[in-house]
Amino acid sequence: MNVIYLFCSSFMLGYAFCENETNRNSVFNFCNHPDCSMENQHTMCVAANKQSSRLYASGMTTWMRYQILLLHNRHRDNIAMGLEPGQPPATNMRKMYWDYELEHMAEVWARQCQKRHDECRNTIRFNVLQNMDVRAVVSRVTEAQLLADAVGAWFSGSRALPPEHVWSFRQSNCSAPGGCNAHWYSAAAWASTWRLGCSQSLCTAKKPSCALFRKRRTVTEETPEYSIANATRTFMPSQNILRRTRYMTQAKSVNFEDFATTDGISYRKSKESPLHRGILNDENKEKRRKESKILAYTFCNYGPAGNIDGFPIYEPGSTCSNCPQGSQCGDRTHRALCAVTGDPDCRE
Repeated sequence: MNVIYLFCSSFMLGYAFCENETNRNSVFNFCNHPDCSMENQHTMCVAANKQSSRLYASGMTTWMRYQILLLHNRHRDNIAMGLEPGQPPATNMRKMYWDYELEHMAEVWARQCQKRHDECRNTIRFNVLQNMDVRAVVSRVTEAQLLADAVGAWFSGSRALPPEHVWSFRQSNCSAPGGCNAHWYSAAAWASTWRLGCSQSLCTAKKPSCALFRKRRTVTEETPEYSIANATRTFMPSQNILRRTRYMTQAKSVNFEDFATTDGISYRKSKESPLHRGILNDENKEKRRKESKILAYTFCNYGPAGNIDGFPIYEPGSTCSNCPQGSQCGDRTHRALCAVTGDPDCRE
């Protein structure tokens, strides 16, 4: 009888923590999450079974998870070693590990194709902060660059963070110069945050007005959700934008028939040649007008959450001199990060 009871208990425990969304919701009702200011406000309640009509594709591959986690730990390693310009080294910077629950919440929100943070995303384990990046998907740059640009943009917020705020974090005004970049940096660099889950969605941009009396818009005017300065280049829709596993682009061979000579000067027809500039410019404008605009929405969730007013982002001082209990430095790739004891990447 005891054997049967133990077997049933083990089975039910495994069932309760199954990755299936329905099972998770049956264990905990996110619609009544105590951390949310209103009922039905949690992302897993309000957006779990919804998606935007502009959604083109969403989700993370194993490679994407590895890459974005590596980028975060690389930046945190630089901070801990004192290599971040204007910022002191850290004594207690923890190594980050992937969290599939945080990824799932980021995935649910990314499907909404909205350039804003969700309102309530805490888990039953800890509070969660979120970083967001929205940029145009254009040609000739890989998925690897898309992720690197997003993470790099968040960590570049260190330039807008006064060094004294490392000792005592202060909420800054997002309308001030630099916007919320300092908040994004501190969320990703908070020393005690060690769980990370991200997702990315590709969405079509909102269609521009087709009113005939309006002046034809430029590229930046057609897509008000982003600026061309915040654009990352990758494959065009006609080249299969979802080449998630092809991360290298091949350089085109030079065709010398593409060159023309005018007054002894060689010009490339597609760009410099006065003979072709006008015709090709018209063709390029027509192509740009017909192209579907794709935006990449990248969301990362961090826990346990930082950005606590008056608390240090990390403890400045000698690298690795004050790792939290249960962690130690010794990661062969990220030498200045406090890895969990027993991490296989650490030396024995």
